[in-house]
Amino acid sequence: MKFNCLIVDDEPLAVALMENHIKQVPFLTLAGKCFNAMEAIAFLEKNEVDLIFLDIEMPYLTGMQLKSFLPEKQKVIFTTAYSEFAIESYEKNAFDYLLKPITFERFLKSVKRLQSIESIKPTITPSPAETHIFVKSGREIIKLEYDDILYIEGLKDYVSLVTDTDKVITYKLMRELEETLPANFARVHLSYIINCNKIRKISDNQVIIQEKNIPISEKYRDSFLQKVSGRML
Repeated sequence: MKFNCLIVDDEPLAVALMENHIKQVPFLTLAGKCFNAMEAIAFLEKNEVDLIFLDIEMPYLTGMQLKSFLPEKQKVIFTTAYSEFAIESYEKNAFDYLLKPITFERFLKSVKRLQSIESIKPTITPSPAETHIFVKSGREIIKLEYDDILYIEGLKDYVSLVTDTDKVITYKLMRELEETLPANFARVHLSYIINCNKIRKISDNQVIIQEKNIPISEKYRDSFLQKVSGRML
């Protein structure tokens, strides 16, 4: 299991140190670096990461304040020079708390523990025989046939599964849902997963499903076109 990581810290030297630590660990990949909370918010609107190394004392918004804007499931390891924040960091449901200057030994111990915990979590994937999914929406559990889903749209901490007749909203990260879908579904944008069987037309950087124009982002364009190329005449 590998983790895409984001560093958020207003101290360039601290960022450089964390970047070097990440490079030494084979199961970690650096997705980005941000020097304040506002940069991080802008980055996370366009990118998903598995783990954030988050400084606490920063301008505009502190790391503690930024954590309150993040999805509950987002893994965060706080990094700070001030030990008095330790209790509050765990109250914020942080995975860990690293005190600067952060040694590689302490860093490795933290991320290895995360890897160990995440690797034993059960992965739920549909078997080839499965034709439907059960979706919890409010107080209801709704059965949706995969063949009936036109597309899925991400709405921050929620996703909307759209069919011909309904729109079912549930609490789920796009990344988690993507891992459970059959092969005929494809990610075309940070905010969209589509059912390739429902495509009416592909025009420039858009997929048209019924009357809905869905953007194709540069990040997912090649993998999507590779998937549909096998169906072209």
